[in-house]
Order: sequence, then structure tokens, then C-alpha cells
Amino acid sequence: MRMEKSLMRRSWAFTLIELLVVIAIIAILASLLLPALASAKERARRVKCKNNIRQLIMAANLYGGDHNDKLPSGLSDNENPLDEHVPVISTPTRKIFIKYAGNFRVLDCPGLGAPFNTEDGWEEPNYGFVIGYNYLGSHTNTPWPALEGHSAVWTSPQSLSEKAILPLVADLNDWSPGYKKTFAPHGSRGPILRDRDPGNPSSDGATSASIGAVGGNVGTMDGSVAWKKITDMKVYRGSQLWDQSGCVAAW
Repeated sequence: MRMEKSLMRRSWAFTLIELLVVIAIIAILASLLLPALASAKERARRVKCKNNIRQLIMAANLYGGDHNDKLPSGLSDNENPLDEHVPVISTPTRKIFIKYAGNFRVLDCPGLGAPFNTEDGWEEPNYGFVIGYNYLGSHTNTPWPALEGHSAVWTSPQSLSEKAILPLVADLNDWSPGYKKTFAPHGSRGPILRDRDPGNPSSDGATSASIGAVGGNVGTMDGSVAWKKITDMKVYRGSQLWDQSGCVAAW
């Protein structure tokens, strides 16, 4: 009787090989599922980002309705009124968007880490706030000259009566060789931010596409927002007074 019980206990035990096989199967399943989960999270971020851009456009329209159809200013806080950058808005303009949109979170693409998506925001002394989008409204002297090696120029809408197809807000596919930063808010598995790598000078201001950007949302004056592949985007000057060393943007 005791021998039978002993044999029964042994028959329920796992061998080391069986345990290793089970662990290997779990690892394979996890490797298959994790990319799918990451992709699902990125799709959700894109939807939320699209909604943010719609709300920013709506806020700009509400402000225009209260101010003779004029859009919120694209100027920075800099004493030089021409020192403008498309991802930088002045302190008054930031307050306007928060007031009319009702929440500071619409200013940044979801998934971007601090100092984005914080109540205090990313403040740059003497310039204002870097936001998680390119605000293309009410900039001066556009179209700004094309960048060296590129032909694209863009026109900044000034009022609600501008052409409906003019871009007003675009995702932050930006880079700056002078500032040593690159932004790619939508990689295949989420946002990618690149700072200067002292050991790799070629990383200073690498393009968004080169670090893994797959595309971004572009919102126009009429409130429509559409996804655009990075390969279909054009490269624009993102700083009025600066060439390649300033902000370079794609939308």
C-alpha cells in the first residue's frame, strides 16, 4: 500500500526537462504577445493625440470667435518678435489654450514624458513653453524661407477666415541640430525622444524619421485631423530666424 502511494506521488512530479519546456513555451508566448500589446497602446495614444489636436483647433476657434476672428498668437516671449518657433508658444497663448480647451493636457501628445504632460509645462526662459505639438497659427512673415536642401514652405493662418485646408496643429516630428534633440511622438511602439549622444556626433539633431518615427497627425483649419505617414511628410523651417541649427519640423 505504501509503495502504491509513493508511485502515485512520483507520477504527479515534474521533471527538470518538463519545467524547462514549460518555461520556454511561456517565454515564446510572451514574446509574441508583448509587441501586440505595445502596438495596441500606441494605437490608443494616436487616437487620444488626434482628439487633443481637435480640441486645440476648437479652442483656437472659440478664442477667434471672441476676438474678431483672430487666432491665438504664435509669437514667443522673446523680446525679438521674429524669434518664433513652431513648438514654442508664449505664456499668454498657453493660458489661452488652457482656458478655452479646459485642460492643460491637450497641449501635449499622450505618452511624452516630463516635462511634457505636466501642469507646469516645459518652460524655456525668455521664450515661453515648448508644447507637444507644432502650433502653426498666427506666426509672422510666412511663408518662411525653405531650409537648405528642401523646397517646402508653409503659410501660417492668421484668422478664422483662412483657407480650410491650411494646417493649424501638427504632431511634434521635430529635430534641432543646435539644441541637440529629436522628437518622434509616434514610433511603431510609442514615442521616441533622442538627446545628444556625446559619443556619436551624428546623433545631434538626427531626423525624426531616422530615430523611428512612423508618422503623425495633422489638423487643419476646418477641424479635420488626418494621420500622415512620415514618408509622405515634407520638411519645413520651424524657426523663423534660424536655418538648420534651429527647429526643423515635418508634417
